[in-house]
Amino acid sequence: MTEPRRTDVAIIGAGISGLTAARRLTQAGRSVVVLEADDRVGGRTMNLDVADGVITEGGGQWVGPGQDRVLLLLDELGLQTFTTYIAGKSIYHRRGRSKRYDGLIPPLNPLALADFAQLQLRLERMARTVPLDVPWTARRARSWDGVTFGHWLDANARTSEAKAMVTMGFTVTNAEDPHTTSLLVQLARIRGGGGIDHMLNITGGAQESRVVGGTVRIAQRLAEDLGDAVVLDSPVREILQDADGVSVRSARVEVRADRVIVAMSPADADRIHVTPSLPTRRAMLQRRWSSGTESKLFAVYDRPFWREQGLSGQAVSDLPVAQYVVDNSPPDGSVGILLSFLGTAGSGSGQHWPDEILDDPAARRAGFLADLTVLFGPQAATPTAYLEKDWTQERWISGCVGSRAPGSLTQYTDADRRPVGRIHWAGTETATTNQGYLDGAVSAAERAAHEVSTTR
Repeated sequence: MTEPRRTDVAIIGAGISGLTAARRLTQAGRSVVVLEADDRVGGRTMNLDVADGVITEGGGQWVGPGQDRVLLLLDELGLQTFTTYIAGKSIYHRRGRSKRYDGLIPPLNPLALADFAQLQLRLERMARTVPLDVPWTARRARSWDGVTFGHWLDANARTSEAKAMVTMGFTVTNAEDPHTTSLLVQLARIRGGGGIDHMLNITGGAQESRVVGGTVRIAQRLAEDLGDAVVLDSPVREILQDADGVSVRSARVEVRADRVIVAMSPADADRIHVTPSLPTRRAMLQRRWSSGTESKLFAVYDRPFWREQGLSGQAVSDLPVAQYVVDNSPPDGSVGILLSFLGTAGSGSGQHWPDEILDDPAARRAGFLADLTVLFGPQAATPTAYLEKDWTQERWISGCVGSRAPGSLTQYTDADRRPVGRIHWAGTETATTNQGYLDGAVSAAERAAHEVSTTR
C-alpha cells in the first residue's frame, strides 16, 4: 500500500541539488514532496566516522572562490567553512626520488614544465571558443567531440612527465580516466570551471575550503527545514504524465503533482519508467551516460605527524596507488587523515592501477600504506584506521559524477536539461558552470526551480 499525496512539485532525489530545488520552490510559495530511494539524504555527499566526533567526507567535499551559488547557500544555512591544510612543503615523487617543494607547481623537469604550459595554453585557448550554454555549436565542435580528452593528450603532449601530470589532475577532477571523456566536454568544463589553474589548485582554487561537519550537512540542514516533505526509503518506479499533471509512483508514496524535477544523474534516472516514453535523445543519453568510478582511500593517524616535519600532506607521485595525496584532517587537527583517490579503470596515458589493487581490499590497503610510507616515512605504515568509499557499490547511485563519451554532446546536445513535458532535470551533470562540483548541483537546482516557477 502506498500513501497518496498531492503537491505542486514532486522532486526525485534528496541530494544537494534536489533539496536546494525544494527549498527555492517553497520560498516561492510552492508545495513540494521530495522522494529519496535511500535511507539518508545527501546523495553523493556522505560523512564517514573516524573517531568520536570526528568525520571525513566520503564524497564531494570541496568548495572554492568563484563557486558563488554554493557559497551563498552555505551562508544562508549558517554553515561554516575551513581552509584545506596546505602549510609547509609538498612532495613530488617520480622514478624513485622524492623532492620537497613550496607553492603550487611540482618541480617538473624544465622540458616537462614547458610542455605542461603549452598543453594548458592550448586547452584554455580552445575552451574560450566553446559557448557555455551551447557547447555543441562551437566551430570545431564535431571534431572535438569525435575524440576523447585522453586521445588529445596522447597526440599533443611532448613529454611523458607532463602528460602524467595532466592525466592525474583531470582523473581526480573528473572521477574517471580522461580516455572516457569527450574532448569537447572537457573543454566546456574548463571554460565553466574557471580555467585549469582554478580547477586543479587548492589555494585560490576549487579545493580551497571544506565545510565544518562535512558537506553532507548542506543536505541535512535543507532536509531539516523541509520536514516531512522529505520521504526516505522510497525509490521511484514510474512517472506518468497527462494533460492535467504528473503522477509519481514510489515504494512508499504515490504523488500527484503539477510538475516533477528529477535530481539524479542521467544514468540513475534511467531506472525510472516514464509514460509517455521519453524522447529518443533523452532516452539514449540516459543509456549512454557513464558515471565515474573513482574511490576515496583514507589513512587515519593519532595526529597529523607530517606537519611536525614541515610538510603540507600534499603529494604527487608515480607510485602504484597514492598518485595524489592531500591532508584531509579535521579543522582542529585532533587526528591526522591522508586522502588519496583510486580509479577502477587504468589510463592509456600511463596511469594504471594493478588488477590486484583494484580487486583485493587487503592488497589495496597494503599498497596504499606502502606508498604513504615511501612519501611520508615509517610513521605512515601504522595508521589507527583505514577507510574506503567506493561509489560504484552504492545501491541507488551508479558511481561518481559522470561524463559524456565522444559523440554524445553533439548528438544529444541539451537533452540533459531540456524539460520533457512536465519533467524537469537537475543535478550537477546538468550545470553549465562548475559542472561536477557542489556549486553545479546548486546552480542546476536553482535553474530547474526557476523553470518550474515560470512555466505554465
